[in-house]
Amino acid sequence: MRQRGFSLLEILVAVAIFTVISGAVFGLLNVAQQRYRMENEFMESFQGARLAMDQITRDVHSAGYPPANSFQPGIGAANPQLVAVPFAWPQGSGYPGAPCLVNGGCPINGGPAINDLIIEGNIDPENGTSVEWVRYQLNRTTLMRAVATKVAGGDPETTTRALLTAYVDNVMNNTSAAEMAQIQQFYPTMFPGGAPIPIFTYRTEAGTGPANIREVEITLIVRAANPDPRNRQLRVVTLTGRARRMNPSQ
Repeated sequence: MRQRGFSLLEILVAVAIFTVISGAVFGLLNVAQQRYRMENEFMESFQGARLAMDQITRDVHSAGYPPANSFQPGIGAANPQLVAVPFAWPQGSGYPGAPCLVNGGCPINGGPAINDLIIEGNIDPENGTSVEWVRYQLNRTTLMRAVATKVAGGDPETTTRALLTAYVDNVMNNTSAAEMAQIQQFYPTMFPGGAPIPIFTYRTEAGTGPANIREVEITLIVRAANPDPRNRQLRVVTLTGRARRMNPSQ
């Protein structure tokens, strides 16, 4: 019996159908891959910000340890590098032009900047007795971090400035007015009045100034590196936390 094969027309129709189905499948696969990459980037941004929040909270908890009253009389005064004041902050809202010496009464008065924080404390008491300066500073859209051993007669601002390294990227707290407006298209309640959102705000116990800070409230606004590929919407998350200094006032 003679067998009949496929005609050229039938083959062309089959190829066309296969091409259409394959194109649809690969199109869906491409969309799924884009969605996966976008979600992965968003989760990485969120995870990095969350870990930073945890670290800042731990650092604030350790601020001020060990205090001056944990040493015998005269020992702390003779060895200021062993004593931790809670927040190594000079007078005024910024840093003074002259070095702020840790054994010269710094810091006493004034208020810290909203996106710049220096903490003093033994951040790893199980593995050492040294006191460290831990600094967080927002540089454009990057939150920087530095850790330096406290030195008698040293300047915490200058010392930590030289060691700052990138810690969290795409931090939008103090971004440009144009970027704030762009974010508000998708998140209308963010940046009320078009004003920056401080990373650090403070609660004091008695009196004013860094010596009396008891709690630090932290707000991190972090944007994913790329917008949603489907609708070009920016992906932004806001993390908030409150860290309470565990050590007593000195």
